[in-house]
Amino acid sequence: MVLSGVTKRFGDVTAVDGMNLEIRDGEFFSLLGPSGCGKTTTLRMIAGFEYPTEGSVRIQGREMGLEPPNRRPVNTVFQSYALFPHMTVAENVGFGLKMRGVGRSEIAERVARALDQVQLAHRSDARPSQLSGGQQQRVALARALVNEPAVLLLDEPLGALDLKLRQAMQVELKELQERVGITFVYVTHDQEEALTMSDRIGVMNEGRLLQVGEPEAIYERPTSRFVADFIGHINLVTAECAGSGMVRIGDGAEVAVPGVQGAGGKVTIALRPERLHLTAPDADIPAGANRLRGVVRRRVYHGDGFTYEVAVAGTVLEVRTENTPGLVRYEAGSDICVYWDPSAANLVED
Repeated sequence: MVLSGVTKRFGDVTAVDGMNLEIRDGEFFSLLGPSGCGKTTTLRMIAGFEYPTEGSVRIQGREMGLEPPNRRPVNTVFQSYALFPHMTVAENVGFGLKMRGVGRSEIAERVARALDQVQLAHRSDARPSQLSGGQQQRVALARALVNEPAVLLLDEPLGALDLKLRQAMQVELKELQERVGITFVYVTHDQEEALTMSDRIGVMNEGRLLQVGEPEAIYERPTSRFVADFIGHINLVTAECAGSGMVRIGDGAEVAVPGVQGAGGKVTIALRPERLHLTAPDADIPAGANRLRGVVRRRVYHGDGFTYEVAVAGTVLEVRTENTPGLVRYEAGSDICVYWDPSAANLVED
């Protein structure tokens, strides 16, 4: 599927601005961004519920143009499952086929296959009210899959589920996509969902596609301040170039950052809190590591770990540590050393 120069305007508001995107056949692709960034509008243009103001949407090499939703090789799963309460699971899944005049025996065969794909064959005679939230979500998926679309579009389908069920369904959805082998395009504002399930992620903001890449690349090597700040927790530090591979921060401390060229210019470096380490001020650290002395301002307990705020070199860094046996805990006011491997730093554009 290819989107070329796709723009969507609603009056004076540009919801999607010149998007160019290729989604590979058979991949799980997520559009990630805050509310109002244009991701759902993009999904609706792929589905045919909205038409681009400018640009082209091609699916399986065919220009969609003004094709209505029922003429496109896609199906959509929304956050609201919209199951018919008076119908059984099997009847809900087969309803669309019945409306299209598909024969009874073919409906039965395709419904059975779809329910087997979502592991609900044993609940085919149940009513929606007899199912859990996760099971209802799987019925909605089966209802979309029974039409054998080339692309399945999912608009925040896990948003109505509680945290633990949502996390379990993330794994189930990815396993389902791998089993059926069709393209999934998933819209979410939840970074964990996107990182957990996706083969690739496209990060959007204010109608623009800012970065596309595999989850690890998006997390470890963000290219802009927005992407770095939106995906997980991050330290963003303004620094001055101090020569090849070095920057000067805060009160003049110099640290190594790969990719820095020249001297005198301003840059922003991104450091993930979990890539930073704490030790006593005069303790030995790995050779080549950056080292800054500082003072602990605050420690926050999370159960599985701790977050420290550490004042160093005229700035404040967030440092995260796992709650492991024998872990040294530092109190507020403690003198401390923060160190990290230079490869943990990433230059980002403002």
